[in-house]
Amino acid sequence: MVVQTVPLRDLVARVDLGLTVLCGADALERPIRWAHVSELADPTPYLVGEELLLTAGVRFPSDVPAYVAGLVSSGVSAIGFGVEPEFPTVPSSLVEACAAQGMPLLEVPPSTPFLAVSQALGALLAEIAVREQRMLADSQRALTRAATRVRPVESVLTTLAVVLNCRADLVDPSSAPGELASLVARVASGTGPRSASAQVGDDHVTLDPVESAVLVVRRSAPLSPAERAVVAVALALLGLLRRDVESERGQIARLAASAVLRSEASGLEGVLGPGPYRVVAGESRADYDVLAQRYGPLVSKEGDGFLALVPAAFEVSGPVGVSAPVPEQDVEGAVAEAEALLARAKATGEPAFPASDLSSLVDPVAARAFARRELAALLGRPELIETLRVWLGQHGSWDRAAAVLDVHRNSVRHRISHVERLLGRDLGTADARASLWLALTWLD
Repeated sequence: MVVQTVPLRDLVARVDLGLTVLCGADALERPIRWAHVSELADPTPYLVGEELLLTAGVRFPSDVPAYVAGLVSSGVSAIGFGVEPEFPTVPSSLVEACAAQGMPLLEVPPSTPFLAVSQALGALLAEIAVREQRMLADSQRALTRAATRVRPVESVLTTLAVVLNCRADLVDPSSAPGELASLVARVASGTGPRSASAQVGDDHVTLDPVESAVLVVRRSAPLSPAERAVVAVALALLGLLRRDVESERGQIARLAASAVLRSEASGLEGVLGPGPYRVVAGESRADYDVLAQRYGPLVSKEGDGFLALVPAAFEVSGPVGVSAPVPEQDVEGAVAEAEALLARAKATGEPAFPASDLSSLVDPVAARAFARRELAALLGRPELIETLRVWLGQHGSWDRAAAVLDVHRNSVRHRISHVERLLGRDLGTADARASLWLALTWLD
């Protein structure tokens, strides 16, 4: 069982306790699990670590440096010394020993019983427990909602990044970054650790296997136990979704194959007419109903989203991604294109088709290079990329972007301001908006 802790700083901040920091002011982030009262000359046999040791010096040690050294080796986080009735002030020898050995020392005034310190610590621990339980419940709901979208894997990763204020990536061992390549390979192989953590530069990194890939979470601060529980929820969802996504794509191919078998004509002609064909990806119930009514057997519903196989000339409306026309044998490959275009469609509220204007005149390799260069500062922040895409697609409307993203309009403002700072661009100019919209289009 993981025992909750409170930073020493939070206890010191309680005005009602009147605690005074005599030394160790630079170590107030130390975790406190509980307050322990002891007047023994050597309390170390009864300590387990991360205590606030409270004493009034009833049996004040003769060798104070050795006394403090024993507490340091036992993992005590801080000492609270109660003045009166034994000592009118905290002994200078204790102050000197604590300062020399890096042990935070607090003066507890006569008006504050040790029991009040213990009760205050218990209240702080309870507040943290309630806050983390609420965070865990809210995160579970957000991740579950994300898993029902058409691009569920990407949605879960984006939601995880927002919830934990981190960078979350699903990494294939063959394309893992150099500093993590060996660790990713070991975690993914199943022969190494089931999960791992590492310090990479200023980032704390955790790695957990998801099928044949690895979830890599980067953050400036380590994950708390509750945050690790959030990651566990995401891992369970991603494990299911990776199998589901593959089966969904395969389902479109199987639907096409079954249509061929049912048809007396060659290929899909007997069902959809002569090729080529398109794949449509969407989330709108109205769009699903229209397509299901006309092409029921070739419409696959998954959660709140759907995929459909339609004739190339079929007219669509609403926020759907529509692949380029493809021959019968390339239907499965068109699924990925339709799903990628759906992100643009959701941002604009209109159907998204493969580029047929300016983008068609640009070399794809050069276009992708331009996109990665323009958006380099955002590539590790999928929630910022999605917010920028939607905000630009809604012509800079805070309210419409907030409605599409299902967040408060102030969250959109905050993220767009962060995007401006990271990119060093003024998004109020038409040039910046046009350049970034093209970059977002070519990034996919």
